[in-house]
Amino acid sequence: MNSENVVMDKPRDTGREAVRVSVPPDLWEQNQKLTDELKQLIEKHRLFRHPVIGLLDTEELNKDVTRILHMEFAYAFAQIFTDSLVHAMAATTDLERRLGPQGKVAARFLLQLNLLDELGFAPSEKATGDYWGNPRLAHYYQFAETLVLLGAKTSDIFEYKPSAAARAARKTFTDYYTDYAALTCVLAVAETVFSLFAGPWARSTGRSTGIDVSKGYHAIHVEDDHGHFVDDEHSEDSWFIFRQALTPDRYEEFRTKTAQWLDIWNDFGDNIIHIARTKTKK
Repeated sequence: MNSENVVMDKPRDTGREAVRVSVPPDLWEQNQKLTDELKQLIEKHRLFRHPVIGLLDTEELNKDVTRILHMEFAYAFAQIFTDSLVHAMAATTDLERRLGPQGKVAARFLLQLNLLDELGFAPSEKATGDYWGNPRLAHYYQFAETLVLLGAKTSDIFEYKPSAAARAARKTFTDYYTDYAALTCVLAVAETVFSLFAGPWARSTGRSTGIDVSKGYHAIHVEDDHGHFVDDEHSEDSWFIFRQALTPDRYEEFRTKTAQWLDIWNDFGDNIIHIARTKTKK
């Protein structure tokens, strides 16, 4: 591409296109079929309509229980999600020998759109000639602030003893920090699943604690007034990135891994219900 005629104002579209054209068309088509199959696997899994969604939508939990649920989620997902994106960004070097410099750069560019949101950047609301963002808007920073509002200390994140279910959920990410294709797959699956729980969890937190969930962490992942989730964009970006990393020799492996990850996260949801039921009764 002539660098003098590049499009600058549609980074998501141009990023996805750069990822797509880095892969031979016949392989991209085959990989698309596999990712469509994985999406169907997700939609048919119990996790897609897990009963914890109903619990969060209908029942009032006390502040102590809500804090414990947040600590479980912190260990299982929140603490390491941005880390996982950073590891994926570094691991794109695995692509260069197979797809060339353009393939590696295209993947990093598209990953960066998700990472920018995670780190507290946003589209500028006015022409300043500078980037628009603040570390206080980083998702994990805001999650930590929510823990404080729930009565936890920052150090509690490190001292908390997570359940076996939370430890297993965390390993679905951390076990693949050196396996780029697997890490991009689990990120795509997670981005597809998480938005199902974000809205009910936000409403439950507000109802159960009085915390203003119209701002902060619980305002990030919920749908806007037009029924749109920012995670919808990140989810599709992640599938593009995974399709680029995917090779046919690993198709069966990722069918198996996706089913395993969904089962592990389903167990995490079951454990959240168990905690909510047993702790509320005390």
